[in-house]
Amino acid sequence: MGSNEDIMISVKPGVKGGTFMVRGAAVLTNVPANITVTPVNDGSVFVGANATSSSSRHVFNLGTLQEHRLVCLFRFKIWWMIPCFGTSGGDIPAETQMLLLEVENKFYVLILPVLDGQFRTSLQGTPDNELEFCIESGDPDVQTTKIKEPVFVNSGNNPFNLIRNSIKILEKHKGTFKHIDNKQKPEHIDWFGWNTWDAFYCNVDPEGIKDGLENFSKGGCPPKLLTIDEGWQNIFPSYEENPTGYVYIWHAMAGYWGGVLPESEVMKKYNPKIQPVVQSPGNLTHVVCSTLDNIQEKGIGLIDPSKIRDFYNDFHSYQASCGVDGVKVDVQGVLELLGAGYGGRVSLTRQYLGALEDSVTETFKSNNLICSMSLNTDFLYSTKKAAAARATEDFMPNEPTFQTLHVAAAAFNSLLIGEIIVPDWDMFYSDHITAEFHGAARALSGSAVYVSDKPGSHDFDIIKKLVLPDGSILRARYAGQPTRDCLFNDPVTDGKSLLKIWNLNKLSGVIGVFNCQRAGIWPPIKGSIYMPAPGSGTPISGIVSAGDVDALEEVAGENWRGHCAVYACLSGSLKTMSKDAKFQVALEHLKCEVFTVSPIRAFSEDLRFAPIGLLDMYNSGGAVEAMDSENKSSECKIKVRIRGCGRFGAYSNKKPKCCSMNEKDEEFIYNPIDGLVTVKVEGEYSSREMVF
Repeated sequence: MGSNEDIMISVKPGVKGGTFMVRGAAVLTNVPANITVTPVNDGSVFVGANATSSSSRHVFNLGTLQEHRLVCLFRFKIWWMIPCFGTSGGDIPAETQMLLLEVENKFYVLILPVLDGQFRTSLQGTPDNELEFCIESGDPDVQTTKIKEPVFVNSGNNPFNLIRNSIKILEKHKGTFKHIDNKQKPEHIDWFGWNTWDAFYCNVDPEGIKDGLENFSKGGCPPKLLTIDEGWQNIFPSYEENPTGYVYIWHAMAGYWGGVLPESEVMKKYNPKIQPVVQSPGNLTHVVCSTLDNIQEKGIGLIDPSKIRDFYNDFHSYQASCGVDGVKVDVQGVLELLGAGYGGRVSLTRQYLGALEDSVTETFKSNNLICSMSLNTDFLYSTKKAAAARATEDFMPNEPTFQTLHVAAAAFNSLLIGEIIVPDWDMFYSDHITAEFHGAARALSGSAVYVSDKPGSHDFDIIKKLVLPDGSILRARYAGQPTRDCLFNDPVTDGKSLLKIWNLNKLSGVIGVFNCQRAGIWPPIKGSIYMPAPGSGTPISGIVSAGDVDALEEVAGENWRGHCAVYACLSGSLKTMSKDAKFQVALEHLKCEVFTVSPIRAFSEDLRFAPIGLLDMYNSGGAVEAMDSENKSSECKIKVRIRGCGRFGAYSNKKPKCCSMNEKDEEFIYNPIDGLVTVKVEGEYSSREMVF
């Protein structure tokens, strides 16, 4: 995304008379004398501090935070992150990993706690509205008195460009991680996936796991998969011949949840030992995950970091020999608990993560790695190759209060993590009561789409809105994020705000609008019971604009004059409007709508045209790959390259004389009232050219 809207400023943030100033505005007052400021570039700085004594953990006061609208991303449990909203320091929880301020309704200030050598940083507020940062190594033997670059501060006019540019500055300055633009993306993210837990656990004999995997990866299926109802063949005609494109296998970062067994003869060559688990005080202020209970008591069988590369290479080579294409590696955040004696949490994470990334790319010959339970900054600012990671806690079909929180958390978390990895919004059930809600959100996520349906339990009407017949998906270009006017509103609990998520395709934008209110409260806790207030069934209204697609100019083209065709996927309506025009949307509880926003191009003085895409897909515009035109005397030919099949739609202010596809005439329907041109696209699923 571009950064034209941001203007470089010559005055860098800094402390003047005990006040931390940014662009002439006070952000923090009563700044202590031990706080240091180090310029970076382009108006950004690092904020650090000096301590009077050496320790492996320090908490420093940055000063009193002035009243500004804010959103922060914090870890409410060791594995996962959610947003929090407020206006003062007291609203900022411990373990905050990103803080975004709206200052005087003029510009934005981004505060990122990062890694500094062997130390990891987080933010937290106090009841006195002070902003603090905590630095810790996780190893009592790794201590310091001086921290120079633990907190990064930058400002800008566009919040999305601000975050993006800041991550790129950090990438260049720190050199410990890479921006998503500089990573090879996994092969699976453009394809539909099915997580077949039931099939694997019920049908693969542990004594014959290799034979089972070989059979599966060569196109064979465990018995349960052979009993799939015929709906799959109707959606994927080639399913019978090629039921699996990629097979990924799950394992934990330490091998399994509790690591490996030190007494095992097979494991001895990796020199494992039982390592005690030590929780950070910041984690203990929030939800303590029950999965830690057992390992907290017994410790983890941790492989010697000097041997972890050998372990991953051996483990992955075996899997690859069975035809496995990649791995999903879970429980990655556990390493932050095990750093004592190994140089601390950051050092241990980098040794394990570096070995994992190298093993995957060398063994599977591609970057086929999904990271999970890895939303700590130890991982984010250390990953140089991993390009896909879970964005939020698991989809939990039996927890009714989790559904809206899941979508909202994934969207807000993507503000930060979407600049480092492709956020994985997790699987969902296609036959769940919230399937449309989740399905529409996945279409906007910019990530892979997969379900975890039980064999035989599917809603193919939902799946067909996400997946093309060849198994590919219409993946948007970036990570789906909240629109600018939603950034500082709580879409789950304030009782009035809709959640809007935006993304871009090659020639259009897309906006999803979701009613996440009155279904639960932060944070998600298993077994929560939420009693909605009286009147909670009343629809909630919000304002939508084509301009909610923040970077629409990137794809609009030179012949765009500021107007857009806006198509509503679920209601099937089309309207045209200027980019800045607004319209109202009212949604009932757990309902949503998806709008394709296609810039209307001017091809002559009196001809206006905008491709919409496949009308029955959530992300209709993802089917449009390119557009060109030929003007000869009074005739104009518009060429649109699309992929997939189904009902293709476009806006035209004039009825086309004819339509052809691959030089064959096609019938079309033109609605003179709204200008919608509809063509039924059949046959092959690959890219083809349509000419109007």
